[in-house]
Amino acid sequence: MIHVDDQLPAYLLGTLEREARLTVEHHLARCETCSAALEGLRPATEALAASVTPVTPPAGLGARLFAYIRGEGRFADFVPELARLFDLDEASARALVAQLPQPDAWMEGPAPGVLLLPVAGGPRLEGAMAAFVKLAPGTLFPAHRHSGEEVNYVLQGGFREDSGHEVWPGERLDKTAESSHAYVALEGPDCIAASILWGVVEFAEGAS
Repeated sequence: MIHVDDQLPAYLLGTLEREARLTVEHHLARCETCSAALEGLRPATEALAASVTPVTPPAGLGARLFAYIRGEGRFADFVPELARLFDLDEASARALVAQLPQPDAWMEGPAPGVLLLPVAGGPRLEGAMAAFVKLAPGTLFPAHRHSGEEVNYVLQGGFREDSGHEVWPGERLDKTAESSHAYVALEGPDCIAASILWGVVEFAEGAS
């Protein structure tokens, strides 16, 4: 029998995910060794919990936290890389990510369900199209060919190419000229990616 003694501290502290907690409880119901170990750990765990002094959070902390989660704060870590990608200073990149949570900032893109937020890039991007792209989970960006290079950098959610390759937040996908692919947004939050395209995109017949 495989014991669950390594999970008992987390079980007592209530930090196990639901599935892991149920697995531990099922095991404890039929394992005297782990049940005894659990009871041996309980006094120390209860003493640890009792030693923590409750702290009243500052007024408005919850509202600020939710505003951070919903707003541009969750994209703050991407600002330096976005500044490099778009050839902008960090203040300009920070102003861009502040627009991402705003529904009115987005416009219809080249395919159903695909939204764009155009970006005016710096001098290095002259002749390229730069934008943020947003797709709801399950949305397909149809098969297309690139006449030039393309860079995609994911900030939220993720997508899967028709090859099976997946790209997640903080990951970059570079496509070469004359390459082609299709991709679909993965389950979870909306997929948001920074995209830079040189040349044009040619959709497969009937794809768009």
